[in-house]
Amino acid sequence: MKMGQLTLVASVAFLAACGGPQEAAPEEPEEGSPAAYVMGPGTYAIGSDEIAYATTEVKTDGTYVDKDAEGTVVGQGTWRDERGKACFDPEGDGPEEQERCWVNSELQEDGSFISTMDDGSMSYTIRPLPE
Repeated sequence: MKMGQLTLVASVAFLAACGGPQEAAPEEPEEGSPAAYVMGPGTYAIGSDEIAYATTEVKTDGTYVDKDAEGTVVGQGTWRDERGKACFDPEGDGPEEQERCWVNSELQEDGSFISTMDDGSMSYTIRPLPE
């Protein structure tokens, strides 16, 4: 996984931790459609259905820290909730360090959810980790 992708993954996890795990719809959903998962402060595993690539710790002070599978810090920055989108802004100004926003699916039975970049280009499975 490239550093930029890992930063994106970590950013997704960071947003997941904002405000504590809860189900809520950022806007009025269409009738019969499931509510998106709104992330809050906490630690989240980011990966695919089978493997966790990284973790993101989303903090109540509006910051986040991304770590690789070995626990090494690989990114950090700030996050915010933008009307139901989780937006992460990694430190730095490079092309891979620009703010990106993510839209979450509804919470699945196993406690995970899918987070997709708002342009649809990437998706990851996110699992809240116990504290």
